Amino acid sequence: MAKREREHRLPSDDYLHGGGGKGGGGKAALGKLLWTGAALAAAAVTNAVIFYRTPPLTSKLKGEVRYFPTPEGDVFYKKAGEGPPLLLVHGIGAGCSSFEFRNIWDHLAERHTVYALDLLGFGKSDKPPILYTDATFIDLLSDFAKQVMGVGEGRGEADVIATSLSAAYVIALSQRDPSLFHRLILVCPTGIQELASPIHVGSTALRGVMKAPVLGTSLYNVIASRVGIRRYLATNIYADPSQVTDEVVNTYYTAAHQPGGENVLPSFLSGYLNINIADAFKEVVDLPLIVWGAKAKETPLTQAEPFLAANSNAKLEVIEDAGMLPHEEKPEAFLTAVRPFLYGAPEGDEEEGAAEDTAVGGDDKPERPGGKKAAAEPAQATTP
Repeated sequence: MAKREREHRLPSDDYLHGGGGKGGGGKAALGKLLWTGAALAAAAVTNAVIFYRTPPLTSKLKGEVRYFPTPEGDVFYKKAGEGPPLLLVHGIGAGCSSFEFRNIWDHLAERHTVYALDLLGFGKSDKPPILYTDATFIDLLSDFAKQVMGVGEGRGEADVIATSLSAAYVIALSQRDPSLFHRLILVCPTGIQELASPIHVGSTALRGVMKAPVLGTSLYNVIASRVGIRRYLATNIYADPSQVTDEVVNTYYTAAHQPGGENVLPSFLSGYLNINIADAFKEVVDLPLIVWGAKAKETPLTQAEPFLAANSNAKLEVIEDAGMLPHEEKPEAFLTAVRPFLYGAPEGDEEEGAAEDTAVGGDDKPERPGGKKAAAEPAQATTP
């Protein structure tokens, strides 16, 4: 019988292929770990490339470019027009920004000094890796109204248009400080039935998963992919999917993938941004107009009923053939609905006059000597 030749295998062969013999299970596990590590490394590279290849976001709104410095970071906003102050506050979600007001901006600026900010964590504002809560945005809106718009504390009031969850924040702030606002235009507001539940036992764990450096960012990039954004807007937000154009998708995508763009979503999905304003809305003394898209899906028209029941001063305007963003889909119908509310009564003697930070050309932050970009420093407001 021919002598059997001895087979030679390197030790690494057993580790990688789960070879037999003692320790085979451990060797297989190590092989899986190596493959998992390689997959995580590939995912990390992919995530980095996605954010690196995304160009800077450019605001589509005309007007002065300004930055409002806060302890958490700089907040971008646009200012245009002359007249009583009007604040526009976009909704909360991946890719959201002041872009949603582009179709009504010019008209509103004809009779108002209009301010549209990108909330902290959104658009062109800074996006620090912090725990975002409802208080984060309520306090920001309070500081912005007082320090930038110069309202409250006996200096006059501003009108405000706010969308969805941001409308709930405006309600909470209006109840907390009645001196800030006069007319509230609340677009598909939440806070009584939708997005009103407090955080639960699993909130911290869910946020931890979404904040995981590789896994969380990978999940975010799936949610905020162009395909994901287009499907979500066409299915959940717009009544007419044909209005979800390439420009809309690209703007939401670009906004979602600015540096740090993934930092708010974990707090949102885990419920930290939820707020229940059922009791607060009963105490609001400002004038509320609720505007709802007849075909809104995420927050359907039936959810207007508890708002009307909670506050006898609240009025409802329904925009036909519109979804969650009637000011985007049906701007003329939206303006027709809000015009009597804004201009039908005397506008009063609201005054502007806050110290604002330096306006700059383009959308970039002002640079300090040496070329280092930093928070814009407060200065006298410039003439629009």
